[in-house]
Amino acid sequence: MNTTKYISLIFALLATMLISCGEDRTGEYLEMTQENQWIYSTMKDVYLWGEEIKQPEHSQFFSNTSKFFSSLLNKNDKVSYFTDTIKNESYGILATFMRDPIAEQPSKVYALTLFVEPGSPADIAGVKRGTWISGVDGKELTISNTNILISGNAIKLTTEKIDYNDEEMRYFWEQSDTLNMGNATEITNHNILFDTIYSIRDKKAGYILCNSFNGEDFIEKTENILLKFATEEVTDIVLDLRYNNGGSIANAATFAGALVPTTLHGTPFATLKKSEEIEDTIYNYMSSKANLCDKRICIITGSRTCGVAELFINSLNSSRNMYDVLTFGINTKGDNVIVGTFNSPYGFAINPAIAFMHSASGSILSSEGVVADYPINELEQIEHIQPLGKEQEHLLYSTLHFIATDMIPQ
Repeated sequence: MNTTKYISLIFALLATMLISCGEDRTGEYLEMTQENQWIYSTMKDVYLWGEEIKQPEHSQFFSNTSKFFSSLLNKNDKVSYFTDTIKNESYGILATFMRDPIAEQPSKVYALTLFVEPGSPADIAGVKRGTWISGVDGKELTISNTNILISGNAIKLTTEKIDYNDEEMRYFWEQSDTLNMGNATEITNHNILFDTIYSIRDKKAGYILCNSFNGEDFIEKTENILLKFATEEVTDIVLDLRYNNGGSIANAATFAGALVPTTLHGTPFATLKKSEEIEDTIYNYMSSKANLCDKRICIITGSRTCGVAELFINSLNSSRNMYDVLTFGINTKGDNVIVGTFNSPYGFAINPAIAFMHSASGSILSSEGVVADYPINELEQIEHIQPLGKEQEHLLYSTLHFIATDMIPQ
């Protein structure tokens, strides 16, 4: 007999026994399935496609919570997700996996570190942007075990570096440090990582590395930075959103308010739409202590730029002259829905899509993402990955070069 069908039959019989035989055991059934009952009722109330969710079979309520949640998702939903624990535990590494980029060992897999969260286990262990990881606990990486660098227990990282042989005129791998990384911990993601002003020819560019719009301190931080930019009379503003995963729409609306004409304050920055039956939620452009609407905005984007960050770019694009907001990098992820987080009383959380996002123009965001005005891949110079904010860093260098010359360097 098929094992899966056998188990399903057991669950079905159990559910039937609980509510039959002349004895009302509904309470016992609900207690045994309370976690999934909570998921079902919450999804019916808040999920973007909640009205389409059909009543699950009794046996389905005995499923694993993550599996049950997934079974309720719309087939077009690519953003909703389940988290086993409410705590945001992570090593603090953002990396991209690839086969040997210099083809010395074509089948070997490497993880190139793109970003390390300050104060995280990875940061404490000495992992930096540009660190090449080739193994974990003595075992080589594979394309299928990318989750190994997200979270877990303490691990030992094998790292290598790319060097150049002048005589043979070729790149080669050289063994580097072994790094001991502690257990994954709860991470508080930083919103503003770095800001500075670059003087380039007759221009001044104010740079902000912004990885999130979240945080109670976000508005104070950005207002202080923009006031400094105004005092220093910057001509251009560079917003580095390549790793920005979204966050608070209210914060984004206030930040954007400092970059658009004051006549737009109080007008829609974003609209969230769930259905025709439910009233839209509108976020307006908010006033700020500083206003730099006369400055050109250069936004650095990447495939991990998503959600509210894409909304921010689209709204600025529709509210300002098209030549005043330019994007440099690669196309963004293409999230056009907002995801909400709902913590269960059972130690896990569900993160369903709850509404479609519409920009200041009233148009729904494209699922294809924001197309970069000037396509530049930060991995084009993979052997020279520079720290974020350093002028020589490929994407930033290209953007600053454009500000100075109106051309992208070849």
